[in-house]
Amino acid sequence: MDNPAFAFEKALKNKTKKDVLADKLVDMLLTGLLREGDVLPSERELAQLFEVSRETVRGALAQLTAFGLISVSHGSKTRICADERALARFGEMREGAVRAGELEQFDVDCVFESRIVVEAAIARRAAIRIDAEGIQKLERMLDAQSKLFDSPVYFQLSDQSFHKLISEYANNALLLRYAGELYDYGLNIRRQVMVEEGAIERSYREHAHIVDALRRQDPDAAERAMLAHLDSVYRTTKDKLTSG
Repeated sequence: MDNPAFAFEKALKNKTKKDVLADKLVDMLLTGLLREGDVLPSERELAQLFEVSRETVRGALAQLTAFGLISVSHGSKTRICADERALARFGEMREGAVRAGELEQFDVDCVFESRIVVEAAIARRAAIRIDAEGIQKLERMLDAQSKLFDSPVYFQLSDQSFHKLISEYANNALLLRYAGELYDYGLNIRRQVMVEEGAIERSYREHAHIVDALRRQDPDAAERAMLAHLDSVYRTTKDKLTSG
């Protein structure tokens, strides 16, 4: 599979990789995966996460800096500084943000019932279709995630990439789209869950079970591992919603 991190954007012939990456980062801001005050991973870490060059990362960050969405200081971290007005302007311009906003109108039970259907199918299809390169990429993600138990922002970026890569190996454009939209639901709540003690490590271990099943190309085991993970995500998300 050729460069799956950007496979679904191949139709965008007029966009460079830095444009695509900038769009990805803006989407993460609009959906709440990233928010004001967050410190981004380093250029090197972002390059590894998105499997692009550091030059591509620098170009994408330069675009976000020009839009006033991030601040980059020489010798220090890159920080999200998007205010509500800037995000609202982008929200009006972008179809993806409208879809995400519409999805937030549904309750958590409805959304996770849909995720179960979509991601169970994805897990089964991916187990049949994934190749050695895909497994290696998932294993690299797992290795990185094992070091991120105290880094909720970086872990969530990696978590999104993890689920997206599996979805791409299902080789079904509609499943990929639906999975992405459903993943974006309630990300602000997930941020609150991820800062709780043990939450990231639990998610990492669930990811490891999924990768093990995919490595064995066992559709039944892959589906069970994915459903167990989604059940964990659902329960912690709902608990946070009811307690908040």
